[in-house]
Amino acid sequence: MFERSSGRLFYRVFIPMAVAVNLGLGIFILSYLGPSGRLGWLEVGTGAFCCLVAGWVAASAWSKSYWGDAMARQIAAWRQIADAIFAWLEEAPLPADALQRLKWSLDEAAHQPKSGSVSVAERTAVGTGIKRG
Repeated sequence: MFERSSGRLFYRVFIPMAVAVNLGLGIFILSYLGPSGRLGWLEVGTGAFCCLVAGWVAASAWSKSYWGDAMARQIAAWRQIADAIFAWLEEAPLPADALQRLKWSLDEAAHQPKSGSVSVAERTAVGTGIKRG
């Protein structure tokens, strides 16, 4: 939970502040565009780099926001599909225990934080005493 709230704080507070500082620094340095000699071009390059960093940071924040929303929409769609399947299965003559195990395994898979962890089938096999070779 702490990791999630700190991520929100980072993307809602720190990134906008960093973008504003970098963009402001880039505009400030580029406003003196009178490059004379090597040092003048170095100042222009520094300003351009600051603008580049500001754009990159802004793009990464937008990308995280966009893909986060896309994933939320995808999860909502799959939940609707799962609800439709469960509504259909509840009408079918299945043992209630099997239906509860199916529902539990789907809920567990939906809330799985890492992709490299133990599979649902392995957890179900362990929970039922079935040995997998």
